[in-house]
Amino acid sequence: MARVGHLALFVLTMACLLPVEALAQGETTSAIVGEITDTTNAVVSGATVTVTNHETGLKRSARTDDAGRFNFPQLKPGTYSVKVEALGFEPRRNDNVVSGLGQKQTVDFTLKIARSNEVVEVSSEAPLINPENANRSTTLSAPALENLPNPGGDLTYPLQFAPGALINTAGSSNDFVGGTNGYGNVEFNGLPALSNGYIVDGLETNDPLTNLNSGLSTNLVLGLNSISEVTVNTLSYSVDQGRYGASQIDYVTKSGTNHFHGNLYELWNGALLNAADYFTNATPGNHKPRATVNHFGGSVGGPILHNKLFFFFDSEWVRIALPIVTPAIVPSAPFQQYVLQQLPSQLVPFYRQMFSLYANTSGTPTAILGCPLAAGAGCANRQSVSHSSDDHEQVQTARIDYNINEKDTTWFRFQADTGLQAAWTDPINPVFDALSPQPLYSLAAGYTHVFSQNLVNYFNPAFSWYESLFGPSDLQKTLSAFPIVLEGSGANPFTPIGGLDNTWIQGRRASLFHQRQSRLEPWRSRTAIWNQYPYFPLERLRFRRRHGSHRDLREFAAIYLWSS
Repeated sequence: MARVGHLALFVLTMACLLPVEALAQGETTSAIVGEITDTTNAVVSGATVTVTNHETGLKRSARTDDAGRFNFPQLKPGTYSVKVEALGFEPRRNDNVVSGLGQKQTVDFTLKIARSNEVVEVSSEAPLINPENANRSTTLSAPALENLPNPGGDLTYPLQFAPGALINTAGSSNDFVGGTNGYGNVEFNGLPALSNGYIVDGLETNDPLTNLNSGLSTNLVLGLNSISEVTVNTLSYSVDQGRYGASQIDYVTKSGTNHFHGNLYELWNGALLNAADYFTNATPGNHKPRATVNHFGGSVGGPILHNKLFFFFDSEWVRIALPIVTPAIVPSAPFQQYVLQQLPSQLVPFYRQMFSLYANTSGTPTAILGCPLAAGAGCANRQSVSHSSDDHEQVQTARIDYNINEKDTTWFRFQADTGLQAAWTDPINPVFDALSPQPLYSLAAGYTHVFSQNLVNYFNPAFSWYESLFGPSDLQKTLSAFPIVLEGSGANPFTPIGGLDNTWIQGRRASLFHQRQSRLEPWRSRTAIWNQYPYFPLERLRFRRRHGSHRDLREFAAIYLWSS
């Protein structure tokens, strides 16, 4: 379903000079904490703890406090090696510490008295329940996202694996107006989909019109191949979360590493594998509508400077041709000739132009009350029009990560989501088709400076701009073809000609730091008024054409329309 919306959000998240006990991890980061004791269970203060990221080589060190505890806040999510060294004790190391997005990972060590120059390696799994995390969360990494079946590659689909999730299978993610098709695409713990918050790299991506995680040109929320981790937080929240009643879903994009990596993929399904239905074959000269779903893309990432500077790029493309079989009733060729013969000469050019828009008038004869030809069976033909609705969307994501030094790290991410949605596919003539370009551009960045293990500055600005306009691909060509929308009423069965009454160019604009909306003036609409003439089987049609703020009313004798 097409929708109108514009987004210009500026999200600024800054944790400046905050105690890390209050904010150890955020919407794009994680944390590693723990306690060091000896074999008598006495705490070991002053021990040196070093964490090393397996993928980027980033190292950070800290000393345990008087309680034997250490804390590494605002870490990039990933797998780390944690090494502990203390005077008079054997060094110990754990090389498999997974620090999940938005989570604190607890790693405790017990040191033994040193006997020789050796390092003891520790292998242990993370606890199923970590008391350091106040919230209830489910985290999925990139390998898990790749291995899950996900038709359409939608970002929302993996959320169904979180406890309390209910995926709306009755409708699409864009069914926000109403009713039988559901509302939103996922609910948690019985709360409506309006209560979910979607955060990508610290940027809230909820639609400002619906407050849902709605898709763009293809009605899919694309970009899953660029995601490194997703964490679904429900019920209890940590201090930097909880703006939403049901859940907060945090996504973080992939980064480059010290090793080049990437992937390529393509998914295809089309009309070659599908049969035509009965009604398509019933219309002479008709054909099976084209149906294609082609989803392809790839990514690449790697080092620019070893252990210092990294890049990542992802490109995703979707091409969808939806099959449409539309029933239509059109005036037959003999009836068109009859109408032209009955018209005053000044109206003949207008009706010739209108009749020329019917590319095909064949079909099954349909009896029409009041038809002057062949006992009512020669004025109209019923047909099933086979055509396709073409949508396409492409998402480009680029990210740079820079390890400035042990205490300073930064990253930048830019994403461009562009596409074209077929808002209306006309069964009479493609000149009346309506399209909707829906570009979205977003920028996010992060900067972390570590003063100490108890004092950290984290700066996470983000910006997004979205536009959605609906209208003909060539406005002047559409107006030249037929300047109005003409439809019947009552006994008149003919399919409207001129497109949809609401196929106007419209939209909203928003500034950078605050949302300012203005609606563009519709370029056309219709008002049809029917007057009954008891002794004359014709009606007069009054239509309204509006272009900008100018309104022009005219009257025509619509001879091919009548009432009972």
